[in-house]
Amino acid sequence: MDILSATTQAQPQYGVILTNPPLPLETPEHSQLEIGFGNGEFTVQYAEAHPKVMLYGVEISQACVLKCARRAAGLGNLRILNTDARYMLREVFRPESLERIFMQFPCPWSSNKQAHRRVTAKDFSDGLASVLRVGGAFEMLTDDEPYSLEVREVLGRHEALELSAYEVNPKRAITTKYERTWLEEGKNIYRVEFTKRAKFAAERRTVQEMHIKINRQVSGQDLEALRNVEGKEGAKTFWKFGRAFSDGESCLLETLTSDDEFMQEFYIMIIPRDGGTLLRLDKTAKAFLTPAVRAALSDSAARLDEGR
Repeated sequence: MDILSATTQAQPQYGVILTNPPLPLETPEHSQLEIGFGNGEFTVQYAEAHPKVMLYGVEISQACVLKCARRAAGLGNLRILNTDARYMLREVFRPESLERIFMQFPCPWSSNKQAHRRVTAKDFSDGLASVLRVGGAFEMLTDDEPYSLEVREVLGRHEALELSAYEVNPKRAITTKYERTWLEEGKNIYRVEFTKRAKFAAERRTVQEMHIKINRQVSGQDLEALRNVEGKEGAKTFWKFGRAFSDGESCLLETLTSDDEFMQEFYIMIIPRDGGTLLRLDKTAKAFLTPAVRAALSDSAARLDEGR
């Protein structure tokens, strides 16, 4: 599955899933985003209630994408993507392209080992601040008071964000099933809102191209030796090579990478060039040039250059 696709068969049927869109997206003037929309109940109701807004939804679960798409079939102002917002927010959206971002009851990831998954992780908050326009707002709802306080404190210190609201059990025109259930059970709901008060830019990490030239020609035996070879950098960057396919001249090498569980599958293209060999990403693969992808390309070149 492509990292930005749910299923190509679903798009004609439901009309709201963005499959392999050009990135970054060209968004209309009034564009908003919901991150992690679950079954899409709030998402669809919000889009229906705000017909002048183009609402985008990003969700990592393919099952949830399809549930939301079924609810939204034919809705003209909703577009959804199946990807990981933690990593792809600044890659999908242009700087200052969104007027509002929502998160409804995200997992608080309470373990210290999972801190990088929280809204308070700097990489994520920088992405939020980058894609929001000045005056735009980020809103998070949670039933976890410690998490709400952490978000209020940490994002409140961000150079471009300013706390604009902190409410307990806010009155909202559109709610989710879980929210209504929790309120009926007497649980508190916490709403935290931040406004972008100054310009801020976070560099996109996947716009560059990359190729490597080695000074020897590569044989089928060299490529077979790479099959199932794995590599790792630190605790979060991993890659693995698979089968190689050849047309008698150039070759494609199956490659799997993971950046902090952000998975991509693609081919490395291996082409004879001027007595040596050129390695680059296959341009049809639409892989994003993440640290793991860079490492995989460098590792394959180093191993082939040494004939191992």
